[in-house]
Formats: sequence, structure tokens, C-alpha cells
Amino acid sequence: MKKIIFICFSLLLALTGGCSMNDNEKNSKNNENKTETVKPKDMDPKDLPQVPAFQDEKTREYMVSTKEEEPGYYLLESKLKGFRMLFPEDGEYLPDFSSSNGENSESIGFQSYNKKTNILLDAQVSYYKEASFINDPETMLDQISNENGYKGNFKEEKKDGKVVYSASKKSTFKNSDRKYNFSYRYFGYIKSNKEEYLGIVYSFIVRCKKDDKPCTLDEGQAKEKTDTLINSITLLRNKKESRDGQ
Repeated sequence: MKKIIFICFSLLLALTGGCSMNDNEKNSKNNENKTETVKPKDMDPKDLPQVPAFQDEKTREYMVSTKEEEPGYYLLESKLKGFRMLFPEDGEYLPDFSSSNGENSESIGFQSYNKKTNILLDAQVSYYKEASFINDPETMLDQISNENGYKGNFKEEKKDGKVVYSASKKSTFKNSDRKYNFSYRYFGYIKSNKEEYLGIVYSFIVRCKKDDKPCTLDEGQAKEKTDTLINSITLLRNKKESRDGQ
């Protein structure tokens, strides 16, 4: 009889212990989920990555989470929730080069400066929704060419529910006595092939920032850096549609 009681008591301890463990696991998971849902803009800067993208008050408003998507890159989302893209950890939002009508268009300007390499990236990404002009590649490419003083052709690439038009040029600063008097410019636009009148215009300029510091900028480095950003741009409306269609 004592043996039976002991076995029953042991089973009871195991069951209650198991329930306690499950509760602890649930609480732990709930806490993790709560942490994940807190946006960087609502967190204490001390708890955020110690990089400009999060330590700058205006910039962190655009950061999706503190998760590093790729080495040195986090995820940015436009305030209109029109697109997402990779954002460099040393990037900072530029209010003077950004704008939005609050409904159908939003332009985000930012800079990224790598102190070790002395390389500066100036960027502007403009989102347009329900804009008839974004549907006309010929008109768009003419306009972009004029704005950048470009007379060549654009590369066209279809992928992931979009068409990417891209071009580049090397510019030399006229009447400049700067040691590093050149820059690489990458520009073009992205048109949705899933939805009408939806797209993005982009421009990236890569150059050496300070003359009194070494700088080994070359075209390959500049292209790799900008390609990473351009290829990461995702139109969220397309992404939603693809989910709904599955």
C-alpha cells in the first residue's frame, strides 16, 4: 500500500512540476513576443544597438527592429508602409532631404559615413503610389537621365514582382582643388509589375568625405554597396498581394 501511495505521490510531483515548467516556458515566450513587438522608437536608447541608425532619434523612427538582417545592415520601413529596405548601421536620416504628403508619396533622404574607410554615401529613395507617371518607363527614364546629366542606357531587370531600371556614372567635381574630386552615382527607378501606378525612384552618390584622411574608393566597392541597398528594396503592397494569393 505504501508503495502504491509513493508511486502516486511521485506521479503527482512529476505532473505538477511539468505544469510549472510549461508555465515558465509560456511566460518566457510571452516576454520574448512582447520584446519583439516593441518598436525601436519606443525603446530606451541604452537598450538599442550603439550605432547611428538607432542612436539618432529621427532615424530610429524608421527602424523595424533591432535584429541585424545582414552584417552592418538593419531593416527600414517607410512611414507610409509602402516599402522596406536594408539600412546601414552608420546611416542617419536627413530631414532636409525628406518629405511626404502623408498619403501617396514619401521621400527618404539619408547619409551613411564609414569613418574607417572615409567613404560617404548620400541617398534618396522616393515612394509613389497611385501616380500615373510611374507607370511610363520612357517618361520616367528621360526625367531621371535629365536630373543626373546622363545620356546612356538603363539596365532593366525583372524580379520579385518588380522591374528595376538602373544606371550609373562617374562624376568629377569641376573647379575643385580637392584631393578626392570624384564620385560614383547610381540612379534609376523601380516599377511594380503586380500593381498599377506604384513605384520608387532612387539615387545614391558614393564619394570620399575628407581630404585629410586616406580613401581608397573604387567603382567596384561603390557598386557593391549600392547594389546591396537597391536589391533590398521591397514594395510592401506587392508582398501582401503575394501572401494573399498563396
